[in-house]
Amino acid sequence: MKGLCRCFLLLIVFTSSLYAQDSHYWTQQFGTRSALLGGAVLGGAEDNTMIYYNPGALGFLDESSISINANAYRVENIKVENALGNEEDFQSGQLGSVPLLAGGMIRTGSEKWKVGYAFIAPVDFKFKGVARVEGDFDLVDDSESVGLEETVAEASLDNKTSELIVAVGIGHKINDNWSVGLSNLFTVRSLSYQRSLSTYIFLNQGESPLIGANLLQNADYYNVRYAAKLGVVYQKDNWDVGLTLTTPSLNLFGQGSVASNIAVRNLKLIDDNRISGVATARQAELKSKFKSPFSAALGANYSFGRSHLGVAAQYFAGIDIYDVMEPAAGSFVRPIDLAPQLQSDEFLQLQGAAESVFNIALGYEYKVSESLSILGGIRTDKSYYNEELNESAGIKPTISNWDIYHFSGGVTLNRRNSSLSLGLLLSAGSNDSYEQSGSFDPDNPDLVAGSTTITKATYSSFGLLLGYTFYFKKFNLNENPGGNN
Repeated sequence: MKGLCRCFLLLIVFTSSLYAQDSHYWTQQFGTRSALLGGAVLGGAEDNTMIYYNPGALGFLDESSISINANAYRVENIKVENALGNEEDFQSGQLGSVPLLAGGMIRTGSEKWKVGYAFIAPVDFKFKGVARVEGDFDLVDDSESVGLEETVAEASLDNKTSELIVAVGIGHKINDNWSVGLSNLFTVRSLSYQRSLSTYIFLNQGESPLIGANLLQNADYYNVRYAAKLGVVYQKDNWDVGLTLTTPSLNLFGQGSVASNIAVRNLKLIDDNRISGVATARQAELKSKFKSPFSAALGANYSFGRSHLGVAAQYFAGIDIYDVMEPAAGSFVRPIDLAPQLQSDEFLQLQGAAESVFNIALGYEYKVSESLSILGGIRTDKSYYNEELNESAGIKPTISNWDIYHFSGGVTLNRRNSSLSLGLLLSAGSNDSYEQSGSFDPDNPDLVAGSTTITKATYSSFGLLLGYTFYFKKFNLNENPGGNN
């Protein structure tokens, strides 16, 4: 039989085949005006999105309480060409809303000290794809099955990854030109991942007419981590300049589970005798860990006439490979004598890593009148996916390793105590050298178990942004001479 004698062991290797998303830092931008400007607001903005972008600007806010609600309504499409070979693609389309930010300011009774809070959703990724191949292929030697064998192969992938940041920021206005601040960022991350592959070959004659192989992987976890963002802003005349430093994350707590199941039927593994077997393991209540890197950002904003121009750049450091969860060694293959050397920890491991990346954003605003502004922005969003993860076995729930370019544009309608923002969000990215495992190719017998190919992956997104900002009462210490609320 052509290559099928190694199908079982290849299926075990195949457990490290497709890699999943959440490999970008700048996919989402937050707030209303800040989001339309592409995040190019490090020099400051007149709302509490500065809790996220630059807490150093909080000291310059002159509102006693600001309430912001911004939502993005998106249609996202991801396509991985030839995911299962034979021009069968993985395609995933998602329609939904993302609550980008909700927050406000807390009155302190001081014009120099400002405190704010925000709930931010930086990651909300969903992918669900299915690819199926049916046909007649010459896969088995004619001594066992004369002619073409009817074959059915199907692969599916389901990934849901989300993060919620609870941020509390404090800013201090040193003088009319300088302000510093600190934001405490508590991030809750959750992941649910499932992947399957099944292949069935029907022989044309013989006592064992069905050859089959199945793979199923699962991973679920949540994690809570902390990071601090330090910020400073300098404002003079028409220039606003900001700098931020964000610490590497500190792991707080979390747990999860991992599972891997492989089953084969009537395969020639060692000699000419067909055998069946399974490799299966599951471990739950494992401690989880997720890391975010050190980062540094610098930006400037310049106002001239009716125009406002902003630029921002941010560097994210790399992260070496680490274990998100650490499963223990244990039995994996059954019957054990099929491959006693294989242990479950190698195939249940879930690892993370990050390459260093550098992103840049440009934003422009034109003030048509006191009540109407037109805004636009563009930004890069480089993938931090570390390709060294491709070389290890285990479960890898990362799909996207392409760079993305984001475009935004819209209007802001200003009222005395509020503003309403409406905008369009466009994003696109691709990778012509996407490494895809698990393809079915009848010209290469080993591909029954899944082989690695280089293909093309594309990403596109179209969205609407709806944001509302309400400005409460301005600070007025004359109303409270003692400085108390």
